[in-house]
Amino acid sequence: MRMLNARCGATLQCCERVRLARLKPYATSAFVCGAIALVASGLVLGTLARAQEAKPGTARTAWDGVYTEEQAGRGRVLYMDVCASCHAKDLRGDSTAPSLVEESFSFQWDDATIGELFVRIRTLMPSDRPNSLSPQRYRDIVAFILQANKFPPGGQELDADADALQRIRITTKRP
Repeated sequence: MRMLNARCGATLQCCERVRLARLKPYATSAFVCGAIALVASGLVLGTLARAQEAKPGTARTAWDGVYTEEQAGRGRVLYMDVCASCHAKDLRGDSTAPSLVEESFSFQWDDATIGELFVRIRTLMPSDRPNSLSPQRYRDIVAFILQANKFPPGGQELDADADALQRIRITTKRP
Protein backbone atom coordinates (compact mmCIF):
# COMPACT_ATOMS: atom_id res chain seq x y z
CA MET A 1 0.00 0.00 0.00
CA ARG A 2 1.51 3.30 -1.12
CA MET A 3 0.99 6.43 0.93
CA LEU A 4 0.09 9.46 -1.18
CA ASN A 5 0.65 13.11 -0.51
CA ALA A 6 -2.73 14.72 -0.10
CA ARG A 7 -1.70 17.95 -1.88
CA CYS A 8 -0.14 16.63 -5.08
CA GLY A 9 -0.86 12.91 -5.12
CA ALA A 10 2.82 11.88 -5.22
CA THR A 11 4.17 9.09 -3.07
CA LEU A 12 5.71 10.10 0.25
CA GLN A 13 8.99 8.51 -0.83
CA CYS A 14 9.10 10.82 -3.86
CA CYS A 15 8.30 13.84 -1.67
CA GLU A 16 11.15 12.92 0.66
CA ARG A 17 13.62 12.84 -2.27
CA VAL A 18 12.45 16.27 -3.43
CA ARG A 19 12.79 17.66 0.11
CA LEU A 20 16.35 16.30 0.42
CA ALA A 21 17.28 17.69 -2.99
CA ARG A 22 16.13 21.13 -1.86
CA LEU A 23 18.21 20.89 1.33
CA LYS A 24 21.38 19.72 -0.44
CA PRO A 25 22.62 23.22 -1.42
CA TYR A 26 22.17 24.34 2.20
CA ALA A 27 24.05 21.31 3.50
CA THR A 28 26.90 21.96 1.04
CA SER A 29 27.01 25.62 2.05
CA ALA A 30 27.05 24.67 5.71
CA PHE A 31 29.90 22.24 5.09
CA VAL A 32 31.92 24.88 3.19
CA CYS A 33 31.25 27.52 5.86
CA GLY A 34 32.26 25.04 8.56
CA ALA A 35 35.50 24.24 6.74
CA ILE A 36 36.29 27.94 6.31
CA ALA A 37 35.59 28.57 9.99
CA LEU A 38 37.86 25.68 10.95
CA VAL A 39 40.74 27.00 8.82
CA ALA A 40 40.22 30.55 10.08
CA SER A 41 40.21 29.42 13.70
CA GLY A 42 43.44 27.51 13.06
CA LEU A 43 45.04 30.66 11.67
CA VAL A 44 43.86 32.71 14.62
CA LEU A 45 45.10 30.12 17.11
CA GLY A 46 48.45 29.93 15.30
CA THR A 47 48.79 33.70 15.47
CA LEU A 48 47.90 33.70 19.16
CA ALA A 49 50.42 30.95 19.85
CA ARG A 50 53.12 32.96 18.07
CA ALA A 51 52.20 36.04 20.06
CA GLN A 52 52.43 34.08 23.31
CA GLU A 53 55.86 32.73 22.31
CA ALA A 54 57.12 36.30 22.02
CA LYS A 55 56.42 37.51 25.52
CA PRO A 56 56.95 41.22 26.07
CA GLY A 57 60.38 42.00 27.39
CA THR A 58 61.89 38.66 26.31
CA ALA A 59 61.34 38.74 22.56
CA ARG A 60 64.29 39.78 20.44
CA THR A 61 64.37 41.02 16.89
CA ALA A 62 67.10 41.58 14.35
CA TRP A 63 66.89 45.26 15.36
CA ASP A 64 68.44 44.41 18.75
CA GLY A 65 72.00 44.19 17.40
CA VAL A 66 72.37 40.42 17.25
CA TYR A 67 75.66 40.23 15.30
CA THR A 68 78.97 42.13 15.38
CA GLU A 69 80.69 44.25 12.74
CA GLU A 70 83.59 41.79 12.78
CA GLN A 71 81.26 38.85 12.15
CA ALA A 72 79.55 40.66 9.26
CA GLY A 73 83.01 41.45 7.83
CA ARG A 74 83.93 37.76 7.86
CA GLY A 75 80.55 37.02 6.34
CA ARG A 76 81.16 39.53 3.53
CA VAL A 77 84.43 37.80 2.57
CA LEU A 78 82.73 34.40 2.60
CA TYR A 79 79.72 35.72 0.68
CA MET A 80 81.94 37.14 -2.08
CA ASP A 81 83.78 33.84 -2.32
CA VAL A 82 80.87 31.39 -2.07
CA CYS A 83 77.58 33.20 -2.79
CA ALA A 84 78.19 36.18 -5.10
CA SER A 85 78.54 34.08 -8.24
CA CYS A 86 74.77 33.42 -8.07
CA HIS A 87 73.36 36.13 -5.80
CA ALA A 88 75.57 38.93 -7.21
CA LYS A 89 78.08 41.08 -5.37
CA ASP A 90 75.36 43.56 -4.41
CA LEU A 91 73.12 40.72 -3.11
CA ARG A 92 70.43 41.55 -5.68
CA GLY A 93 70.49 38.12 -7.30
CA ASP A 94 69.79 37.34 -10.92
CA SER A 95 67.21 35.43 -12.92
CA THR A 96 67.96 32.17 -11.11
CA ALA A 97 68.93 33.32 -7.60
CA PRO A 98 66.78 35.58 -5.42
CA SER A 99 67.78 38.96 -4.12
CA LEU A 100 68.86 38.94 -0.48
CA VAL A 101 68.25 42.63 0.20
CA GLU A 102 65.52 45.23 0.56
CA GLU A 103 61.97 44.42 -0.60
CA SER A 104 62.77 40.90 -1.79
CA PHE A 105 64.36 40.05 1.55
CA SER A 106 61.52 41.70 3.46
CA PHE A 107 58.87 39.85 1.49
CA GLN A 108 60.55 36.49 2.00
CA TRP A 109 61.73 36.84 5.60
CA ASP A 110 59.48 39.32 7.43
CA ASP A 111 58.26 37.67 10.65
CA ALA A 112 60.53 34.64 10.19
CA THR A 113 63.37 33.95 12.60
CA ILE A 114 67.09 34.22 12.12
CA GLY A 115 67.16 30.52 12.94
CA GLU A 116 64.90 29.80 9.95
CA LEU A 117 67.13 31.90 7.69
CA PHE A 118 70.24 30.13 9.01
CA VAL A 119 68.76 26.65 8.48
CA ARG A 120 67.53 27.53 4.99
CA ILE A 121 70.94 28.80 3.91
CA ARG A 122 72.81 25.92 5.56
CA THR A 123 70.63 23.18 4.08
CA LEU A 124 70.33 24.62 0.56
CA MET A 125 73.45 26.69 -0.11
CA PRO A 126 75.69 26.73 -1.98
CA SER A 127 73.32 24.99 -4.37
CA ASP A 128 76.05 22.69 -5.69
CA ARG A 129 77.38 21.87 -2.18
CA PRO A 130 74.71 22.36 0.51
CA ASN A 131 75.87 22.22 4.13
CA SER A 132 79.50 22.29 3.03
CA LEU A 133 80.57 25.16 5.31
CA SER A 134 80.96 25.14 9.06
CA PRO A 135 78.03 26.43 11.14
CA GLN A 136 80.18 29.42 12.16
CA ARG A 137 80.72 30.37 8.52
CA TYR A 138 77.00 30.15 7.80
CA ARG A 139 76.32 32.40 10.82
CA ASP A 140 78.90 34.87 9.48
CA ILE A 141 77.10 34.96 6.12
CA VAL A 142 73.76 35.50 7.88
CA ALA A 143 75.37 38.40 9.79
CA PHE A 144 76.49 39.95 6.50
CA ILE A 145 72.98 39.57 5.03
CA LEU A 146 71.53 41.28 8.13
CA GLN A 147 74.06 44.10 7.79
CA ALA A 148 73.23 44.49 4.08
CA ASN A 149 69.58 44.88 5.09
CA LYS A 150 70.52 47.69 7.51
CA PHE A 151 69.93 45.80 10.75
CA PRO A 152 72.30 47.31 13.34
CA PRO A 153 75.30 45.45 14.74
CA GLY A 154 75.67 44.76 18.43
CA GLY A 155 78.21 43.61 20.97
CA GLN A 156 77.83 39.85 20.52
CA GLU A 157 78.04 37.53 17.55
CA LEU A 158 75.09 35.46 16.41
CA ASP A 159 74.59 32.72 18.94
CA ALA A 160 75.85 29.20 18.13
CA ASP A 161 72.74 27.79 19.84
CA ALA A 162 70.09 26.97 17.21
CA ASP A 163 67.26 27.48 19.72
CA ALA A 164 68.54 30.97 20.51
CA LEU A 165 68.51 31.85 16.79
CA GLN A 166 64.92 30.58 16.56
CA ARG A 167 63.90 33.17 19.16
CA ILE A 168 65.19 36.16 17.17
CA ARG A 169 62.54 37.55 14.79
CA ILE A 170 63.29 39.29 11.54
CA THR A 171 60.92 42.24 11.32
CA THR A 172 61.01 44.76 8.52
CA LYS A 173 59.83 47.58 10.75
CA ARG A 174 61.81 48.71 13.75
CA PRO A 175 59.78 47.93 16.90
